[in-house]
Amino acid sequence: MGFEIEEVPGKEISIAENSESGLTYCYDTEILYSYIHPLAAPNGEIITDGYTEKYPPGLCFSLGAVYDTTDRLVQLKRNTATLECQIIDTDASGEYVELIDNTTWKGSNIEIVERFRTTIHASINNVRVIDITIEIHSDTHPITFKENIGLGYAAAEMEHRKSANADGQIGELEVHQKSSNWATLCGICSNTAVGLAILPHPINGETSFLAEDAYQGYLLAQTSQFTLDVDTTQTLKYRVVVYVGDLFTIDLSEYYDNYIS
Repeated sequence: MGFEIEEVPGKEISIAENSESGLTYCYDTEILYSYIHPLAAPNGEIITDGYTEKYPPGLCFSLGAVYDTTDRLVQLKRNTATLECQIIDTDASGEYVELIDNTTWKGSNIEIVERFRTTIHASINNVRVIDITIEIHSDTHPITFKENIGLGYAAAEMEHRKSANADGQIGELEVHQKSSNWATLCGICSNTAVGLAILPHPINGETSFLAEDAYQGYLLAQTSQFTLDVDTTQTLKYRVVVYVGDLFTIDLSEYYDNYIS
């Protein structure tokens, strides 16, 4: 049956796979950032949290703190957002859905254009792969991005929730603020092991992960600070792997190697 798309214009778009919930992309200009929530694992279990006290909801890319040439923090306002969505059918890889979210940010004579491309692949063997590419462009002045820029995941309530990374470190104390090729947050929902991993592409530069798995469930692939000159574009790429299983049954390193090859 493949993918099905349903949209509330100007608000959100929901994508189902084989008539079962997949994800909803929220892009209303009244919210701070576009985000994905709910996001379901291939077994239908919702694995994102739509509200957190201190983190962006769901699966969300945030610009972090933005500074001008005088090192002054800029308050940005999300000005416009347009969304393109289509189902693409290829003989080689089957169906996938492509979302393109074009957003303009303005503040203190600064204008930033962000192009957020999301490719949602069909689930295979209890794994759903989502590829994300963000292009950030400055039209006006050089700007510097610092502090918590990157792709974050606010996890639903889970039993035995734990973070882990590509270096075999497990638990918040081991994973938090550590650099690694990838990291995951997983646990038990409805007696089934589920998880989500963020695999940053090497073009992003060094990535450190912020992890919280005790009080709240949160994982952020934090990009090192960078400066964007006028009329230049910074590209960041991520692969998100949503899975049913655990680290003994899902080889995330293989997904990472396939992604960067």
